Amino acid sequence: MMNDTLTNLMQALPTLLQENESGVLAETEITFTPFQAIERSKSAVHWLFRPDQTGGTGAAIIRYEPGGESPPHLHTGFELAYVLEGEMITSQGTVKKNEMMLLTPGSRHSSRSGEAGCLALIIWEKPPQPIEE
Repeated sequence: MMNDTLTNLMQALPTLLQENESGVLAETEITFTPFQAIERSKSAVHWLFRPDQTGGTGAAIIRYEPGGESPPHLHTGFELAYVLEGEMITSQGTVKKNEMMLLTPGSRHSSRSGEAGCLALIIWEKPPQPIEE
């Protein structure tokens, strides 16, 4: 499974790097668009590479406004979340600035931003799936 993830990542890197010859993404080059996945509210995304470009693996910088949230969902692959600013309050606990959370395949969670909002780097092995309640 790890080899598939690495293969997907390597396929995505040219897409990420072709936008910038240096391979460095400056803050001024980050543009956010509303995040439509699994009914997230008050959130916007800057895709580094998308699951539809890689066969599953995705990476994005996600900005949650205060009160932004992600409804309960299921992870079919690993997810790594690194909080750049603010805090992310999840069903597993609170992840603060410069902290990281690893979710394993089969895990379920929901998340919301703290009072100051949240900016996070999220890397998915496979896209999460909504949970029907």
